[in-house]
Amino acid sequence: MNISTETAPAAARTERTARRRFSQIRGIYPLQRYVRAFGPSIVNAFDLDAWRRATTLRWLGIRLVVRAGHVRMSLQQITADGSRRELARAEQGGPGTQVLPDLRLAELDGALLPVIEEESPDANYDIVFATDDIPATPHLRINYIFCTFKRAEYVQHNAEVFRDYLRRHRATEEAHLTVIDNGSDQGSNDCGVHPDADVTVFANDNTGGAGGFGRGIYESCYGALAGQNFTHVCLLDDDIYLTPEMFARNTAFLRFLRPGFHVGAPMYPTSSPQQAPRHSACFGHKFRGTVHPSDTALGGGLDTADIPAFIGMDRAPDTTGWWWDCIAVADIHRIGLPYPFFIKMDDVEYGLRLRDAGVELVIPFSFWVLHDDFEEKYSAAMQYFRFRNRWVLLALTGRLETQTDFIDQYVALVRGFVAERKYEHAQLLLDAMEHFQRGPDYLVEQEKSILAGIFALVKHEKNVTMPTPPEGAVLANDLYPPASPRTAQLNRITVNNHFLPLKERVAIDTTRPHRSTDSRRGKTVSYWNSRKGVGFTVTRDSRRALRQMLHLRRLQRQLPGALPGVMARYRAAQPHLTAQGFWADYGKFGRRPRLEPVQHETAAITDLRQEVARLHIALQQRGALEDHRARNVSPEDESFLNALRNRYLGQRCFVLGNGPSLTVADLELLRNEVTFAANKIYLCFDETDWRPTFYSVEDLLVAQNNTADILAVEGTTKIFPHHMLPFLPRQPNHHYARWLPPADNRSPFREFSSDLTKGICWGSTITYSMLQMAVHMGFSEIHILGLDHSYVEPATKQDGALISEGERNHFHPDYRKKGEKWHYPVLDRLETSYQFAKDYCDSIGVKIYNASRFSKLEVFPRADLDEILGLKSPSPQSPAPPGPG
Repeated sequence: MNISTETAPAAARTERTARRRFSQIRGIYPLQRYVRAFGPSIVNAFDLDAWRRATTLRWLGIRLVVRAGHVRMSLQQITADGSRRELARAEQGGPGTQVLPDLRLAELDGALLPVIEEESPDANYDIVFATDDIPATPHLRINYIFCTFKRAEYVQHNAEVFRDYLRRHRATEEAHLTVIDNGSDQGSNDCGVHPDADVTVFANDNTGGAGGFGRGIYESCYGALAGQNFTHVCLLDDDIYLTPEMFARNTAFLRFLRPGFHVGAPMYPTSSPQQAPRHSACFGHKFRGTVHPSDTALGGGLDTADIPAFIGMDRAPDTTGWWWDCIAVADIHRIGLPYPFFIKMDDVEYGLRLRDAGVELVIPFSFWVLHDDFEEKYSAAMQYFRFRNRWVLLALTGRLETQTDFIDQYVALVRGFVAERKYEHAQLLLDAMEHFQRGPDYLVEQEKSILAGIFALVKHEKNVTMPTPPEGAVLANDLYPPASPRTAQLNRITVNNHFLPLKERVAIDTTRPHRSTDSRRGKTVSYWNSRKGVGFTVTRDSRRALRQMLHLRRLQRQLPGALPGVMARYRAAQPHLTAQGFWADYGKFGRRPRLEPVQHETAAITDLRQEVARLHIALQQRGALEDHRARNVSPEDESFLNALRNRYLGQRCFVLGNGPSLTVADLELLRNEVTFAANKIYLCFDETDWRPTFYSVEDLLVAQNNTADILAVEGTTKIFPHHMLPFLPRQPNHHYARWLPPADNRSPFREFSSDLTKGICWGSTITYSMLQMAVHMGFSEIHILGLDHSYVEPATKQDGALISEGERNHFHPDYRKKGEKWHYPVLDRLETSYQFAKDYCDSIGVKIYNASRFSKLEVFPRADLDEILGLKSPSPQSPAPPGPG
């Protein structure tokens, strides 16, 4: 082991020494893993400020796990002013683990960054941030909701990434995926994602982004999936690229998240899921409340290697995009469902509602979502929804009170589009205002015809591939100024005509500075994005411009009298359009949305309906608690495990394997000893009155094949990992501890829990689990008996399991019957676990001996059972074993 650390202040050293809260083996709960493809960038930095602000985390540790090769690293703390402080260094050659000293979150700010200083070409390693703090919500159930429309390739890819996450992290109990397939016919599967126990697909009428997400939220909280008792929903765009690590980081953050927060993720533009992003795109928005939907985007364009810039940026956005937004179901019950915008502004409206309800937004900069470039998909059609829905949002939030400013800004927007020859943009804004004035019922009822009209209108003003400006087009960016003040004045007032020298074709590079008058230099104008190689071309049409200006004038006269009533209608409809009653039908095939709540209700009926809704939520929450208890560790379990803590402090115990060397005669000798036994030890009960003090099972095949026999075991206290609950349900003598499976069972690193209230860590053998139980109970001397560490392997295999042929690997001839499936122990993996247990126990003063009559395991020192029990004198060459405590 090669670790160096910065000298800690004396007070901190004293506190850490006194607490000894972290042993050499540190971190039951992984928080964040190093992504090698991103190197020393913001994605691999641990966001200390976000974790301190929004979570209950207090301590964390870092470990370097090397599977092959040689790795040298340092851990650096980076602050907003750019200063760096090296906290520790670690180096590992060959398989092994280096554990860096633990860190207290309250003593740090900024970011922690692992920096790889040297690695061999064959290096295979992980760097893991982890903790053994108790999570605020240890048992999560997250529904990840993808809303898609004709983007099967994206959704299929991300569904496979999600399934990969479930396999790698054994996360089927804590995560589910729901795909809302907009525009697909009922019974069809246009998205190509096949549903199973972990993935649900809903065919949905095309109700756009908010309609799809709202359907997913409704089904999660009140509809077909409500019985799954989700704690959170996470809303995901369809044209993004995800990785298993992003799901894992989100789960870790939510485990420790305090109530009153929802969690977003920074968005990065990319054209390839394998490409590390160089610059950020957006960390959320500050809501400006303007007519133009141009809220202030935070964190755009930051270099991902410039970590101080991320630390020092404005970290308090009002809203985040629904490329990633994780919301607590309890908060959805409080504030209602989304407003049924078709697309655009849905995330802003709901984010503002969350903010106003006291739910803060936190966006850790170590999260990331890779999103396809927006510019490449630009179309005037999207502007219709951006502007129209913005106005609806202003009406809902009471921001249309200053009607004169609203009308003036609207007129300037339309005039600007006309002046730039963007007639399709201008017409869409004119239509949008007409539709907006007709009120919320019209927008919901006519959304399909509105959408058809939009796509029929937009023929030219949408980006297409344009590597260079069209042939013959002169670049007009600040070509030359107006010739005279008179010419400049005429250009300002005529909007579409011009008094400048006219060219046949011009191009405007939208990535460079340009004036509003530049578009008037040519009959044909190409708006060209030189960085992306895309653009569109428009042609001057004075007659169309005149028609649009006359239409604008009519609206300008009409709006002052119309806006007060329009705003009142939107605000009156909002409670119904965000309620369960509306979303129960909206988007479902063959159902018309309920545009109004039931009329003519008496006050008593209204109160009764509200009470029923409250009872529904209460019953759902009760069901969630009962389901949680049925599938997870209960408060009674935790109380029982707490009562066992150090109950046998300083005493000895025996942990029994079921190898051929274990005999009934030896079990008779252990009648007055504390013993731990497992699996089919009950096969000997007909031959002896001895019973183990504690009994356990953790292998799913053992539980599935022998459920009735295991449930019938009496005269012992049963402690099972909680993943046994589906097969070994609760009984009066059953108690459960959290099961903490490994992130990678091929890794040489092991976890060892000395606190059963935190969980039992996987070690590939039930013996490893029973050793953790013994340490929790305070035993200082543990003797293993019947651990032969030798197996005869049958030739028959099926589905990754062995099929017994009657081979003898255990103490009883009927232990494994012919045809029974069993998992073959990987002996070197077991030895890694035993060595880890020995090292851990040595570090805390607990001794483990191998007292088996026969054993090929050489990790633990040997002991003679007869000498331990005082049946014969110790041999001269071996030290006398300690006596009972």
